[in-house]
Amino acid sequence: MLEKMKNEWLSQFENENTRKQYRVTLDQFEDFVQESVSSYLEGLEWEGFWEDLQGFWKNLSDKAPKTQNNRVRVVKLFFKDHGIEIPDPEWGKFRRRRMRASRPQTQDRAGRKEEWRRIILNMASPQGRALYMTLLSTGARVGETLQIRIDDIDFDSDPARINLRAEYTKGGVGDRTVFLTDEAESMLKNYLEWRRGKKNAAGVAYDEVEEVFPFTQQTAREMLYNALDRAGLDSRDRRTNHREIHTHSTRKFFRSNCGLGEALTHAIMGHREYLDSSYLRVDPDRAAREFKKNMHNLKLFGSEKRKRESQDEMNVGVIKTPQRE
Repeated sequence: MLEKMKNEWLSQFENENTRKQYRVTLDQFEDFVQESVSSYLEGLEWEGFWEDLQGFWKNLSDKAPKTQNNRVRVVKLFFKDHGIEIPDPEWGKFRRRRMRASRPQTQDRAGRKEEWRRIILNMASPQGRALYMTLLSTGARVGETLQIRIDDIDFDSDPARINLRAEYTKGGVGDRTVFLTDEAESMLKNYLEWRRGKKNAAGVAYDEVEEVFPFTQQTAREMLYNALDRAGLDSRDRRTNHREIHTHSTRKFFRSNCGLGEALTHAIMGHREYLDSSYLRVDPDRAAREFKKNMHNLKLFGSEKRKRESQDEMNVGVIKTPQRE
């Protein structure tokens, strides 16, 4: 019963990743006030909530500004939807005077082709290699990609494409078609063949699940971080000690290397302000031709000889980690 109020509110959000993040935030607020949101709401006035919300914000001061601000906004929205609204002058004054700008603190980077090649080769499993080749090829968000299903993939098209449904996307408005390089297509096919008859870590047969990548974002991050360690590429930002290459770096890599026009690049990446002005939605075949023409810009392994050598390394489990340059 105590979870009912949260569950009903969360159910209005179509995106599963959004629901998960919002739930975590509400759980953290409950830990802070040391009671459930349903009991906390009983007899609550906005002044008492406003005092607690500011305390919750201060309690998140060890987080990046964007994370800190977003979590406070989620809690504010939840209580607004339940009749407790902070007056605009109070909130505006707080935003201007207290909330830090939501700029990334870590000096992250896209990663160079040779670095991503080493990272992919140091992935411990076909699923990690397929996931990150897909991310680098499509510019999609990891949360979107983890929701795609087998029937969203069209291997018969040239280039192969993935239909990102609206419910997978940030805000539910970024439905679009994304494309695979032939390298990413090959690794994705190899992974799907590899998983036949196997079970995942939870003991569920892959053949019984619709998702292409049936695991969490945390698992996806761990796959990358372990590969970074093995590849000798685990460099950290001096101020925050956060990794310079992380899951979002795949989007930076795509944007920096794809060679497509600005509108099409942003549309493929799901930036809503470009989706309606680009021809990606109205003429995906035209977008596919543009992508294929520029596909070489996103390839990691280059020549056929290099591809065969890389495949041999992965097949026999021999990973070559070059010395740091």
